Amino acid sequence: MSPTQTIMDLAYDLAGIALGQGKQAMVEARLGKRLRQLGCDLRDYAQRVTKDPAEQVVMLDLLTTNHTAWLREPAHFDDLERRVLPALVAKRAKEPHPKLRIWCAAAATGEEPWTIAMTLVRSLPDLERWDVAVLATDISTRALTRAEAGLYSEDRVSALSAQDRQIALTVAERTVPKVYSVAPGLRRLVHFARLNLMEDWPMRGPFEVIFCRNVMIYFDRDTQQRLVTRMISLLAPGGTLYVGHAESLSSITHGLTPIIPAAYVR
Repeated sequence: MSPTQTIMDLAYDLAGIALGQGKQAMVEARLGKRLRQLGCDLRDYAQRVTKDPAEQVVMLDLLTTNHTAWLREPAHFDDLERRVLPALVAKRAKEPHPKLRIWCAAAATGEEPWTIAMTLVRSLPDLERWDVAVLATDISTRALTRAEAGLYSEDRVSALSAQDRQIALTVAERTVPKVYSVAPGLRRLVHFARLNLMEDWPMRGPFEVIFCRNVMIYFDRDTQQRLVTRMISLLAPGGTLYVGHAESLSSITHGLTPIIPAAYVR
């Protein structure tokens, strides 16, 4: 077996990432800098990474794709604001401190969980009354470091209106272009943690909302089935699961009710 195939098989075993034969060149390119840092070739690296858990974390960081954006696939945030949150407000109107838990399962560099938090601030005028927490997880330690820092260049926040920027951001650096920092009102709502979706999950739920978008495209059908089944077990009755628009649950047994594209209710 080639060292590249050994690494690809390891990525599947560790994280469920299914890399086909056409991805060999990508794997070698993404690992190139790491090989130079370690002063080894791909065969030596394959032997090392199969035995070194710390290096496995580095390898997965390099092989995962962390593309995301503020307000990416905005129909889901519209649905969260117009359907999900008003229903929860009405249901829990008499509770002194109503509880709301949301899980963003593929946080990448943070724009998605920060958008969720922005939507909550914008949509819940009595937010102080609520016990709210957004759990934001990802397998990539490198991406999570950027997410927790919450610093974004002007081009990265261009999708936000002036009103949304006022809610979500403060100016961190008045350079050209400017650099923005996530506002304290959003930071207090979001907790970041590293999580490999293929391993044990420390959280027990239930979550009223789960975002698991644009990650299942890297999994085969069996892995998708296991993941969705586990997520449903943590989804509150009446809760909503959002997946990516490039993803479909049509070949998976789930028992959820589709409501809008890539959104399902338990």
